[in-house]
Amino acid sequence: MIKKPGFYEMSDAQYHADPCPTPSLSATIAKIMVTRSPAHAYWEHPRLNPSFQREESEAFDIGTIAHDALLQGANRIEVIDADSWRTNAAKEARAAARAKGLIPLLAKNYDRVSLMVKIANDAIADCPDLSGLTLRDGKAEQVIVWQDIGTWCRSKLDWLAHDRAVILDYKTCSGSAEPNDAMRTHIIPHGFDVQAAFYLRGLRCIVPTATATKFVFLIQETDAPYCCSFVGMPPAFIEFGEHKVSAAIRTWAACLRDNTWPAYPNRIFWPDVPPWAEARYLEREMAQGYPVDFEKLFGAKAP
Repeated sequence: MIKKPGFYEMSDAQYHADPCPTPSLSATIAKIMVTRSPAHAYWEHPRLNPSFQREESEAFDIGTIAHDALLQGANRIEVIDADSWRTNAAKEARAAARAKGLIPLLAKNYDRVSLMVKIANDAIADCPDLSGLTLRDGKAEQVIVWQDIGTWCRSKLDWLAHDRAVILDYKTCSGSAEPNDAMRTHIIPHGFDVQAAFYLRGLRCIVPTATATKFVFLIQETDAPYCCSFVGMPPAFIEFGEHKVSAAIRTWAACLRDNTWPAYPNRIFWPDVPPWAEARYLEREMAQGYPVDFEKLFGAKAP
């Protein structure tokens, strides 16, 4: 059990089990707190929910494998000579590889993952805004643990430069990694602004001089040709995420203190008609030539 804030090295299993003195807040739980409810956060926390079980898919997830191979090194892959994980022999070989700290990978998927890793490494090396940094110039998979207004928090950083100038977070996507598309379909919908603000906040709590650290997403497509893009989190996005993080920490502390984990408000919600729904309906009616009573519909005369 961790007793003081700082940098730590630990396995995924140790990290996800939550090694802090009291149930701690992670970026994932913080996102759940602000986008869903404290009840959902309670359900997803291994120290709070007695029924919690971490789901691990048996299916091949190229994004997860590529993530591990890129950050831990492609030389950490152990190729398993099997067509699938269905046989007992394949399952035993996979378990043995993991016990040795290696990444088990079916032979048929080796070339695909290796190519993804090469393209991602080349993209990092060729990015002029990273000033020639490579993954050798930092450390991957560091765990940081800190206290924020009395609340224990934890994060596992994908990669932090030795000079702490950059946190690089690697994401894969089945769609487009073009920066505008990634912002619209991945970064904002999945609350990655919260993650960026949470990580930077934690780093500053441990290293108060790390005020200039930049947070950058490396996003790679999981379909050939496995193109990459870089999306940095500018001050406006970090400030937006900071508001959410502060709200999550305050709510988390109150819920822990009172042992109360509310769900959605228990009141009837009376929504307004969204402007886009009105506009879409009006366009459809006009296109089909139906008579529209503007005054009755919208309280205004026809234009």
